[in-house]
Amino acid sequence: MRKRWIGVLLVFLGLAVLPAKEAESGSGLNMAVQFKARATVQKETIFLADIATVKGAPRSLVDKIGRLRIGESPDVGEVLLLSREEIVSRVQKANLSSYISSKSIPEEIEVTREGRLVEKEEMVQVLEETLRNLLPDPRKTLAIQEVQGFEAFILPPGPYTSEVILPESAHRGGPMTVTLSLFQEGRLVQKLRVRVRVEIQGFVVAARTGLRRHQEIGENDVHLIKKNLSLLPPDVVTDLKNAVGKRLTLSVNGQEALRSSMVETPPLVKKGDRVILVIDHSYFKITTFGEVKEDGRRGEWIKLVNISSKKEVHGRVVDAHTVQVEF
Repeated sequence: MRKRWIGVLLVFLGLAVLPAKEAESGSGLNMAVQFKARATVQKETIFLADIATVKGAPRSLVDKIGRLRIGESPDVGEVLLLSREEIVSRVQKANLSSYISSKSIPEEIEVTREGRLVEKEEMVQVLEETLRNLLPDPRKTLAIQEVQGFEAFILPPGPYTSEVILPESAHRGGPMTVTLSLFQEGRLVQKLRVRVRVEIQGFVVAARTGLRRHQEIGENDVHLIKKNLSLLPPDVVTDLKNAVGKRLTLSVNGQEALRSSMVETPPLVKKGDRVILVIDHSYFKITTFGEVKEDGRRGEWIKLVNISSKKEVHGRVVDAHTVQVEF
């Protein structure tokens, strides 16, 4: 009797398992897969969900079918034709033929990868923004006048970040070669190398009229004018305070921009001047008169002659009337 009940139970369990198995791998009547004639993708891989609409239950099976890898996407902006044979082959390898009929697959599916055309103007804007960050003086203006070696390209949809490699002398402007890399989600998507000419406009100190050599520069002798800094030497004077009160080392023409090498601090004492010589010791202080034998600026050591003793001495210029003599 016990054996009979066991046999009945096994038959019942066998009947119960059979429908479940059929539901899992049978005719697929609960699954609907509708393919598209044209599809658009964004990523590098084409999945079945990109080229077809999958509906049905259970959800896990719908997701499994949708995640079926069909192949590599075309390049951005280009078109790929997927044949029915390719898709059927992928479906069969994944053991999903029970749910997808080959008759429902078009002979060809046109797949396009989304993207947008990036023109020169957009990249110029990126480069100019990077270069402006190198300019400490907000009064300077910058513009890229020429771009060589650039070709428009297609970029995948979505935001991007940029990385620009510039030469060390980029802050001066002029012709230069730059490398521009674009990233999306941390992945390099485009890299280009171009030759550009950068024009930086800024104010420089220039003579109002012609000035002679060794002339001390007064406030009315110079003014600020705007120039293309990339065409001027790197030591051009851009601040009036670095010119006024100094003297010229050579003659200059009117409206000529001044350079640091053209100006110098005028000497406080000149050859032939009479000054006070000071010998300052911790126990005594002696003063006498001396004659300057060479021009000297504040802090410089110069040769002098003690008028009383007629001896040559060396001293450090303190001001226009005083020289401290070494003891």
